[in-house]
Amino acid sequence: WSLKNPRYPHATIPTHSDVTALDFSTNSPNLLAVGFYDGNVAVYDAKNYKEREPLMQTGASTGKHNDPVWKLQWIDATSDHGETLISISTDGRVSQWSLKKDLEFVNLMRLKKIMAHSKGAQPQPFISRHAAGLCFDFSPRDPSLYLVGTEEGLIHKCSRSYNEQYLQSYVGHTGPVFQVRWSTVLPYIFLSCSSDWSVRLWREEQESALLVFQTANESVGDIRWSCKHSCVFGTVSDDARILRQIWDMAVTAMKPVIVYPFANTKLSCLLFSEDAPVVLAGGSTGAISVFRL
Repeated sequence: WSLKNPRYPHATIPTHSDVTALDFSTNSPNLLAVGFYDGNVAVYDAKNYKEREPLMQTGASTGKHNDPVWKLQWIDATSDHGETLISISTDGRVSQWSLKKDLEFVNLMRLKKIMAHSKGAQPQPFISRHAAGLCFDFSPRDPSLYLVGTEEGLIHKCSRSYNEQYLQSYVGHTGPVFQVRWSTVLPYIFLSCSSDWSVRLWREEQESALLVFQTANESVGDIRWSCKHSCVFGTVSDDARILRQIWDMAVTAMKPVIVYPFANTKLSCLLFSEDAPVVLAGGSTGAISVFRL
C-alpha cells in the first residue's frame, strides 16, 4: 500500500495459505518476510513484486512450523551475522532463520509448560509438555534477551544463548497473551495484553504486574507504545463498539483518555506513526483505518 492512493493497493502478491504475520527488513527494506497459517515462512522481494514466487520458502523437509506462525520479525542482533528472522508458533517453537543460502533454522527455545504458583490451587497434570507460543519481543537494551507470551497466560523471559530454560516467568494473566511490547524509552518496562480483558504493565525484575488496565469486557488483541510519548499506548479489542483506546499513564491509569468507536468492525492490530500524530488500525473487514490523534 501507498498513502498516495489509499483506495487501491500498490501491489498484490497471491499466497498459497492465509497470511498470519509479516515484517519488512530494516537493512534491506525490499525484503518482506511472511508467516503463514500452514506453518511455512517465506521471503519476498517487494521490488520485484511481479515475480509472484518468493525468493525463499520453507517446506516440510526444511523445518516449517507444525502450527500457524503467529509472529515473525527481522532481528539485527550482531553486525557479524547480520539480520535474521525470528518466528513463533503454537507448536512450541521459537525459531531463528538464516538467509545465507536458503531458509535454515535453529530453535532458540522449545517452550515448555511450567506450574503457575497460585495459592490454594492444586497442580494439574499436563496433557502436553509443550507450551503454545503466540508472541515475542526482543529487548531494546540487550538484543540477546526476549519475552515470549503463551497460550496458557504466562510470559517468559528468555535468552538467545541459553535455550534450556526460562530466565524468569511473569504470572498474572488468566488467558492467552496475544502481545508483549518492550518500552523503547524505559528499557526495563513492558506491556502485555490478553484475552482476559486486561493490559498489564511490568518491570523486568518483578514477577507480578505493576499496573493492571481493565479494558472493555472483550479480549485485547494488540497493544502499541506511542513513538513520541513514553506514557502513552494504544489497544484494540474484539468489542465492535469500543474499537480502539488510547491510554496516557501520566493522566490516569483508571480509564483511557481517548476511545474511538467504529461500528460493526473488530480490530486486530494497530501501529503508531513514528513521525506524525497518526495511528493505523486493521480489522475484520479487511480495511485499514487511519486516525489522527
